[in-house]
Amino acid sequence: MVDTRTSLTFSIRNNPGRYALLLGSGVSTEAGIPTGWDVVSRLARRVAACEGTSFGDDTEPTDWYEATYDHPATYERLIGELADTQTERRSLLEEFFEPTEAEAEQGEKTPTEAHESIAWLVDRGYIDVILTTNFDQLLEQALRDRDVNPVVISGEGTAQGAEPLQHQDAVVVKVNGDYKQTNVKNLSSELDSYSEPIQSIIDRVFQEYGLVVCGWSGKYDTRLRESLQECETHRYSTYWTYYSELGDIASELTAHRNGFTINHDGAISLFSDLRDRVQALVDAEEGEPLTTPIARERVKRYLTREEHRIDLADLVRDTARHTAGEVLDEERFPVYSEELDDDFSVEDRYQAYGNLTRTIVTEAMTCGYWGRDTANSGREPISDALSTLSPSQSPSSTFNGHLNDLRRYPATLVLYGAGLAGMASGNWELVSTLLTSPVEVSRIRSTQPSDVPPVEALHPRRLTVEWGQGFRREGAEESLRSSIKQTLQELGKELFVSETRYEQAFEDFEVLFDILWYVECSTEHVGTLGSTYLGESINRVEGEIEEQQEDWAPIRAGILDLSSDEVGDVLDELRDLQH
Repeated sequence: MVDTRTSLTFSIRNNPGRYALLLGSGVSTEAGIPTGWDVVSRLARRVAACEGTSFGDDTEPTDWYEATYDHPATYERLIGELADTQTERRSLLEEFFEPTEAEAEQGEKTPTEAHESIAWLVDRGYIDVILTTNFDQLLEQALRDRDVNPVVISGEGTAQGAEPLQHQDAVVVKVNGDYKQTNVKNLSSELDSYSEPIQSIIDRVFQEYGLVVCGWSGKYDTRLRESLQECETHRYSTYWTYYSELGDIASELTAHRNGFTINHDGAISLFSDLRDRVQALVDAEEGEPLTTPIARERVKRYLTREEHRIDLADLVRDTARHTAGEVLDEERFPVYSEELDDDFSVEDRYQAYGNLTRTIVTEAMTCGYWGRDTANSGREPISDALSTLSPSQSPSSTFNGHLNDLRRYPATLVLYGAGLAGMASGNWELVSTLLTSPVEVSRIRSTQPSDVPPVEALHPRRLTVEWGQGFRREGAEESLRSSIKQTLQELGKELFVSETRYEQAFEDFEVLFDILWYVECSTEHVGTLGSTYLGESINRVEGEIEEQQEDWAPIRAGILDLSSDEVGDVLDELRDLQH
């Protein structure tokens, strides 16, 4: 049976960004950082000393404090009473959380190899979200040492202003506060509730992310424990790691999430081992095809950080080249009439092309949907991919023109996928780039490709214009569009909350692409359009134009060089071309 640590390694490696860490004091104590309760206890003992009171180790200073001052020794109250200003509070607390020169030389109160290994996992994109009950800033320091600037959420204010978790790639949620803000929770009464914004983040993490728990027993953080118990559904596994004994509460929580347990020799041992195992798995995979889920998560990460602009371009370019090598392989997909038999099926070829383009289409749709206001957009790489996937040269021998045209289908899939995802999210810069930038395609009886508008190169009518004229079957264009719609719906499940939303996005893109076809390819205005949409879709678009006039997005973005009235006339023509 596969070892649980191996299962954890594969889970982290194959689901980048979908696992969160839940870290407790066990991670910080290895660095010599006291718990919040330890800080309160030490300060209460010093207050007693100032009052001329001393007691042995068997007496809890916080009990003396409560009996003397008639209120509990909470972290916030005690710090506030001993240090009035932010500067004084920092001076008071520094000795507990910041190392002296001697401590730094001995590696105390500085990031341990556990923190550094966690930072490595974050930097590589495997972990995006960390929930921690710790008050120190060692994790943030380790991340910044790797040039990763985390979003730190440590209270209601920062939680309210935070972007959704899926839009960020390094989030540290300090559920019990941060020592520099003196908002730390210690008493059971403080730990039995969170502000609504913090609670919302906790619930979302427990529902939508897998969990790796380390250094947390679940015993004292009452509301955090209850939140885990109340979470009835979760998409990914839970790995509960422990140092000595698992404990009854941890056992109960692990069972509730059908989780796995891992015994370890400390946080340093656990996370350094996990880092090494993930790297070993990556090394073993070198040279293997990139999986679609990993490609999706890499694109998301690369979109959000300026330093990954080249990484994003390289990823899309390499995927497009690899895909082109497969879909344009003439031995695998013959384009010669004499090699076709009665068993040949156009639908089978659609299916084969669709299966081979899953990864590049997913990358394109991810850029289209999430790349609107990000540091990188992916516009140029995706646009270039259309030329990479389109055959730049005609076959070397006599070929079937219908099958040769169909070789552009993978590029059409990418254009549709990125286009409809971009329209759905308002990413009109990407949509405009895709629909207006020339595509490099082959020319008959020429070794030099031509640059043509995307609508001329990749519109479904262009790929099937002659198929309905006696070759094999009628309805080729409608069949091709239906194949595109079905293929992209499966790949876009993560982006669209319902089938209705997806269908509207698909139809909106089809209407826009058909408007372009009508305007730019007037010589082909014959017969009918094999479109998948009905008149209701045209009516919806027409309603948008009547309301927005020249501010309608495709006009404003420069995709259509027409007035709103002229677009309305084209829509009337499209109604007549439907069958």
